[in-house]
Amino acid sequence: MMFLRTYRAEIIVGLLALVAHLACFAFVLHANDGSVLNTVRGDDGYFELAKNVLAGNGFSWGSSAPYAPNPLRTPGFVYALSGLLGIFGVTGAALIQLVLASAIPIFGMWIARHISTSQKIGYLAGAILALDPTLALLSFQFYTETLFLLLFLPWLLLTFRYLERRDALTLALSATFLGFAILTKTSAQYIPLIFIPFILWHFGKKDWRRGIAHASLYLLIVGAILTPWVVRNAYTFGVPGLSAQTPFVLYTNLAPAVLSVAKNSEFADEVKTFLTPAEYKGDVITLANGSDYRKSAIDIVLAHPVEAIYVASKSLVTFFTNDGFYTLLVRGGYNPHEFLPLIIVARLLWVAITLAAFVGALVYLLKQRSALAILIILLVLYFALTSTIAAFGTNPRYRLPVDPIIIAFASIGCMYITTLLRRRTH
Repeated sequence: MMFLRTYRAEIIVGLLALVAHLACFAFVLHANDGSVLNTVRGDDGYFELAKNVLAGNGFSWGSSAPYAPNPLRTPGFVYALSGLLGIFGVTGAALIQLVLASAIPIFGMWIARHISTSQKIGYLAGAILALDPTLALLSFQFYTETLFLLLFLPWLLLTFRYLERRDALTLALSATFLGFAILTKTSAQYIPLIFIPFILWHFGKKDWRRGIAHASLYLLIVGAILTPWVVRNAYTFGVPGLSAQTPFVLYTNLAPAVLSVAKNSEFADEVKTFLTPAEYKGDVITLANGSDYRKSAIDIVLAHPVEAIYVASKSLVTFFTNDGFYTLLVRGGYNPHEFLPLIIVARLLWVAITLAAFVGALVYLLKQRSALAILIILLVLYFALTSTIAAFGTNPRYRLPVDPIIIAFASIGCMYITTLLRRRTH
């Protein structure tokens, strides 16, 4: 009984998320005529990779021999998924992932509560995340987001704790979670470089030796987790690195998007003329030739700076304001245009959240003037800016790691604006 009283809010948020995820699963399952595989199978190749790992064909998404090694994906989610598939099958793996995903809104609630020091804002963040259509859809689909968030959000909480206590154990746990998060989704690979200066800053000049020791320990742990995969890629492709994902996305997403704007053509048409089928699939761009593809994409961007700025700006707007309902309706077999009022309301809600979050971030930074305030603002900017290379492919998935921060900032901004308006009316 004491446990139920202590964690009543967490239990309610977790159960709310579980119900929402199950309802979403049933919704998409119905649209796929009861086929669980079509319901949960993503289009990023993780299911194919996991099946080949289970079959002993190596880390490949090829459908037949010689099963070429995959240059784009990292092993974190693939090995976890292959283990679930091998033990529980497709349906069991999807349902286990769905249940585990119900913990994500709880972590989000704790993060928002820590930032705002408000129980109510924490509850609000938990409820919003529990009912989030993107989280619900990804809870059972075989994409990296669920596992990544189950690693990244605890990393953020541990980072909060470390900045308060500065103890080596919390630092080690934090580095471990971040290392495996990067191994799951490489979009977070530069976060250690962002966090290291905060470790040094936190100890200052008087205790700089301890700061260097902690920073070194952090990099050592993250590096130890990532090194085996870097060595694998060096052996397989001749070049050390985590993944060829960055040059792949630059060349297959950003470059065609910029060209489509420059030529006033359709993005899909530009993709067909600019890319070969093998390049689009992801079998050709590797770490060995990634620098050439990266240069080609950057050359196109530099040749069309105005168009590139437009594409990046549109991506940033999408990052902050896309609500996920459009994708959910499509996956559910409906025409989103038939639900235009719902989509407009949901989009306007996220526009309002974004605007309030900008105000809240400024208020929070000016009031706190702390390393934590700067760090969490940098994290939002980091994920927003890294999403721009996806161009027109940017969607709410890219925002999920920082949604709790954005919601907390939006709540702070709303309270500030409300207080300001009350003062002016009296």
